[in-house]
Amino acid sequence: MYASIILPTYNERENVGQMVEALRRVFGDRQDWEVVIVDDDSPDRTWEHAQELGATDPRVRCYRRLDRRGLSSAIVDGMSLGVGERLLVMDADFQHDIERVPALLAALDAADIAVGSRYREGGGVGEWSAARIAMSKLATYASRLVLRLRSSDPMSGFFAVRREAFLRVAPGLNPRGYKILMELLVLFRPQQAAEVSYVFAPRRAGTSKLSGGVIIDFGLSLAELATRNILSARFIKYALVGISGVVVQYASMFLLWSHFLTPERATLAAIGTAALSNYLANNSWTFSERRHTRLRDLLKGLFTFLVISGCGAFINQSITWYLVHLGLLLPLAMAIGIVLSSLWNYFLNLDLTWSGHARPE
Repeated sequence: MYASIILPTYNERENVGQMVEALRRVFGDRQDWEVVIVDDDSPDRTWEHAQELGATDPRVRCYRRLDRRGLSSAIVDGMSLGVGERLLVMDADFQHDIERVPALLAALDAADIAVGSRYREGGGVGEWSAARIAMSKLATYASRLVLRLRSSDPMSGFFAVRREAFLRVAPGLNPRGYKILMELLVLFRPQQAAEVSYVFAPRRAGTSKLSGGVIIDFGLSLAELATRNILSARFIKYALVGISGVVVQYASMFLLWSHFLTPERATLAAIGTAALSNYLANNSWTFSERRHTRLRDLLKGLFTFLVISGCGAFINQSITWYLVHLGLLLPLAMAIGIVLSSLWNYFLNLDLTWSGHARPE
């Protein structure tokens, strides 16, 4: 059966050519495969090298994404573009065992989804530190416990899916963070995903994408999937940024502005500082895959954000005092006002401030 190998890339110029060559070697004389490279407009011009590879080998295709970033969405885009009956996802840095690709594809003979597992007998994590092993096992245990997944490695980035099965669940996908397999397993709900063991290897070139932010994103994604999207990971981020803005406002009021300005002006300056802090934090974290990078986009985004937030503040105050007038206790009225104005701010900012059209540099 024809197979599409999906390679999401970002700054992998040194690896992508070697990966394509390694796939040619693994598949040998077989011609029933293709490589779909999805690159998030890498500064090292990975996309350019991938296009050069495609010019000499029609089995290599490159999709250069100019309007967004993010590993999970790149994988979904690549799987949507793949024409093979079987879709296999792996990294381009050789950390996933390329020799296990045929076995992983063959495992789809008996299942809709097959997982490359580091924790199945015969697998391993290679040269990981004790701290990283503990972190990985904790995340694996948490996802299996909370989401009731029957897979030894639901955090794997090395997996294969039947195309018809992917198309069946694709409308329900909300790709976020780094762990799209976890969401696919939730949607498929297989009694037991097929598994193929492999040993995780050190990357050959480039830098690891693992960071503290990835860990936080995993926790938020887990909460979102556990509540069946009632709790949005993005909205939780937005709310946390809002809370941080309160801290910034008080801190700037009492530690900085009050020493130089009158109380009235210091209050306005503190509110402005908090609003700027919230915009920058949302731009770099909450809406990271849509973030504004060019000066024009930043200024336009900040203006839109301030207008929406100003309207939200008016809505908050109006609802609060209206409910107090009706006899509701002030703390409860304030809570309702905050919730409703926060929803206003979030959804308008999602649709207007960060509409997804800003071009990453």
